Amino acid sequence: MAVLLTNSVATNGINKTVQMLNQNVSSLDAIESGIRLVESDPEAVWVGYGGHPNLLGTVELDAGIMDGLTLNAGAVGALSGYLHPISVARNVMEKLPHVFLAGNGAAKFAKDCNAESGDNLTMRTCKDWNDWLNNNRNWPDVSLIRLSMLTANNKTAKGTTIFLAQDNDGNFSAGSSSSGWSFKYPGRLGDSPVIGSGIYADNRYGAAACTGMGELTLRSNTARSVILYLKMNMTLKEACYE
Repeated sequence: MAVLLTNSVATNGINKTVQMLNQNVSSLDAIESGIRLVESDPEAVWVGYGGHPNLLGTVELDAGIMDGLTLNAGAVGALSGYLHPISVARNVMEKLPHVFLAGNGAAKFAKDCNAESGDNLTMRTCKDWNDWLNNNRNWPDVSLIRLSMLTANNKTAKGTTIFLAQDNDGNFSAGSSSSGWSFKYPGRLGDSPVIGSGIYADNRYGAAACTGMGELTLRSNTARSVILYLKMNMTLKEACYE
């Protein structure tokens, strides 16, 4: 029996993913397709198109994907100018000897793969950014360090879509995509693209993914830790609590 677990941001991708799983499509293909729909949703202001920009007004996207059958994984971080980082991450997994590309290298690879390019900043999120800056900066003091500290609250420091799936062949997959927390310091990477922190999948034990303030997850290597505790025969409740 196929299983899908997502968070609330994933609404626009759920039906497509469930349909594909019910048609015996692999969990990897199903979650990639579902996440792409969320990345295209301008109402998901922490993911893809319509995601909040960094402090300089640039939308930087993070995404990761992992195959629980092979433990292969791919990820991109701080990717700008492309609409579907989850597909770029999938290509990293399948076409490169690497796991993780970031910044200009990720963008170069996306271009080499003929990934769909585009501007992810919408009029709405541009206004959100300008309003936030006008409410929080004190001319002439415009230190990005000071401003970045002001973003570390529960209204801005959040936002990821996560998809965990098991297909009818019993294969687990995990995927995530995010524009990171709102108005972050340029170049900031959260947990979403970090294999073991933001996502992890292993057919023998299960799959895990995280959302919220990624810095906390990065410090604890949360997703991999949960799977490790399951491997150690803890119950799911015990593993998550630990």
